[in-house]
Amino acid sequence: MKKDSDQEIRALIVDDERLARENLKGLLKDQWDIRIAGEARNAAEAERMIAELHPNLIFLDIQMPGGSGFDLLDRLEDPPSIIFITAYDQYAIRAFEVNAIDYLLKPIDPERLRAALRRAVFRLPSFDPSGEVFSGADQVFLNTGKKATFVSVGNIVAVFAERNYTNVFNIQGERFMVRSSLRDWERRLPEDVFVALDRSTIINTNHIELWTLHSRKAVLRMTGLPEPIELGRAAYTRFKERVIAPRARIRTRKTKTDQGEDQE
Repeated sequence: MKKDSDQEIRALIVDDERLARENLKGLLKDQWDIRIAGEARNAAEAERMIAELHPNLIFLDIQMPGGSGFDLLDRLEDPPSIIFITAYDQYAIRAFEVNAIDYLLKPIDPERLRAALRRAVFRLPSFDPSGEVFSGADQVFLNTGKKATFVSVGNIVAVFAERNYTNVFNIQGERFMVRSSLRDWERRLPEDVFVALDRSTIINTNHIELWTLHSRKAVLRMTGLPEPIELGRAAYTRFKERVIAPRARIRTRKTKTDQGEDQE
């Protein structure tokens, strides 16, 4: 992941166990280009370092001498993004109530850590929009301010632009309005599945249930969407190029293959 100085992850590790801090640093070094801004052994030390270093991500233990990770967050007016790393599983619900990116149990699973960092990059206000592309198996953390949840990229049906925000719909028909541009989504979503039809609409072609073609227009019905999507002239042209034409070529190749087998 390439970043300039204003777009990097500046992380603070907060854990009272030295070996736990060293282990996490080793995993981060192996997997990501990430700058460790500092290390704190307790909540009081972390509070001072946050004020001095201004990290945009904290790896936070929960049970520490002199105050818990939650005590630290209660004292911060505008806390950075948080990834909890702990040996205890009973705090998971409370962790997500404070909008944590993830809740990782020790010993840390490298793949879980990698997935959590992907979500962290997505949530940072100064992330690089040309960064790593999501896969269909990735989980995206969507935080609307009123509710927050993880959504599988493969279960995203459509993304619609609305001024400085985007509305993201999943296969259950749930809508999440998040502060991110449609262009940012287009750069991150896998292009073999997601198609930007125009400046306001991205669809997941795996969730098209039915399309109806008219003169230079089309109407799409998508899984989970309460209303069909009506495509104007430009979107209709894009839809024909990216969705209809490739499927027609596949059918043609299949027909020729079947005919060849019949002739044999």
